[in-house]
Amino acid sequence: MNRRLGSYWLILAAVTFAAVFTACTQQPAASKAGAAQTQSQEPGPAVVAAAEDRTFRIPPDEMPQPVSTTGEVLLKESTALIQAPEARDTFKVSGAGLSAAILDTGINKDHVDFGKDRIPVQLNYTPDNGGKEDDANDGQGHGTNVAGIVGAREKYPQPMAQGMHTGVAPGANLIPMKILQNNGRGDFAWVERALQWVLDNHARYRIGVANLSLGNATNTASDDDLADNTIRKLVQQLRAQKVAVVVAAGNDYYRYKAQGMAFPAIIRETVSVGAVYDADVGGMAYQSGAVANNTAKDRITPFSQRLHESFAVPTRTDIFAPGAVVTSTGIGGPRTELNQQGTSQAAPMTAGVILLMQEYYFRVKQDMPSIDDVEKWLRQGADMVKDDCNDCDNVPHTKLNFPRVNALNTLTAMKKAIEP
Repeated sequence: MNRRLGSYWLILAAVTFAAVFTACTQQPAASKAGAAQTQSQEPGPAVVAAAEDRTFRIPPDEMPQPVSTTGEVLLKESTALIQAPEARDTFKVSGAGLSAAILDTGINKDHVDFGKDRIPVQLNYTPDNGGKEDDANDGQGHGTNVAGIVGAREKYPQPMAQGMHTGVAPGANLIPMKILQNNGRGDFAWVERALQWVLDNHARYRIGVANLSLGNATNTASDDDLADNTIRKLVQQLRAQKVAVVVAAGNDYYRYKAQGMAFPAIIRETVSVGAVYDADVGGMAYQSGAVANNTAKDRITPFSQRLHESFAVPTRTDIFAPGAVVTSTGIGGPRTELNQQGTSQAAPMTAGVILLMQEYYFRVKQDMPSIDDVEKWLRQGADMVKDDCNDCDNVPHTKLNFPRVNALNTLTAMKKAIEP
């Protein structure tokens, strides 16, 4: 089965950043059968917009691609790597009673993966859908794919239609917040408004995580110049309220060939996430110039930005997760799929694990865990992956160990810490 994928990047407003946005969508990749390298699109520069209008767009040739056959096994492959099914079964958690805010292109609310009554509210900050503020219908696909990774559900009570996929936290509610238009254009002022809404309404909807699979085209190791940045202030306030802001690390490692992350992942108060392959998917060549001569489970993808704690402790990449290649919920009908890959897919994997952690912690403590503790347990329970291989790709390697999320081990570490 060919596996396709797409993820894209929205630059967030900051006087210290130009309005440069990067589309991180990847087109058809080599099959699992291990065919020779095929062309795939990945981190590439999007149109540069004027800083004063704070906009961007995703080129039409970098849109997510539908698949014609079921890819449920491929999502299961990603969630199996992080032992999400075992964590749910062992700790009797599913994300139930909690919500995830998905700041993205919206959602296909009629998809069978989302059932009924799992989307308590939806918000649209774009002119799409007639400008209706309560209509976050997704005409692009990225947001629906991300939402499915977090919380798609395959099994529903009869006589409800059954879903196609099972995300990491299938019991959680989903709050789509459309900050990207269907044509791929966005405005980071919409992101600020969406984060403010999460801050104002997190208690009402029991929002545990806000997922931002987006970023700009920069690569930096410090957030020292962001003290007065609006996005950072909102992230800091959400963290203080025990809401995790999970952000994709960035897909421009080939371009920079140096450690660092994009904004806003570089903000130390976020939970930043890099991407690994979930299996041997054959060779891949990306539009950005990154080439994977071969791939393997737990190998860091050549496009994933990364920042080791030995290089920058406060702003390190907090965790890695499967981000290539992930099949999840699609648009265009109630039973559709999209294949995508990128740190955009790794972020919701982690967001789902955090929801499982929060549900269990609340059951024991009748409270939500601090994000400091969430990050500590994520890393304590992680499996280590080494950023090193012999001629597997065309990017430099740090030869350092990075943590890849393991849901079962993480909840086990948390249980030891909070139970007598």
